[in-house]
Amino acid sequence: MTNQPAAIVWEEIHGFISPGEYQRFVNYIEQQVAAGLVRELPADPHYGKGMIYGGRWFQDVSTGAVWRLIPPDIPFRGLWEPVVPNIGP
Repeated sequence: MTNQPAAIVWEEIHGFISPGEYQRFVNYIEQQVAAGLVRELPADPHYGKGMIYGGRWFQDVSTGAVWRLIPPDIPFRGLWEPVVPNIGP
């Protein structure tokens, strides 16, 4: 039996309900980073799935999955989504 942490199960968020909800989510992700379960990565400035660029990128250490967090900018309510790898020719 190994002592590896279980994979984190994340779900997409398409709009935070309030600034408080967004801040609680940021605190949660930063706690995961501090615990070593998640690492923050440099964001790819050219990645813009849905034409929304920027944000903060995070990688689940156990699975390698990369997600990005885009803060709210009214009327846009923010976003938490997986980063889809660019598979070119």
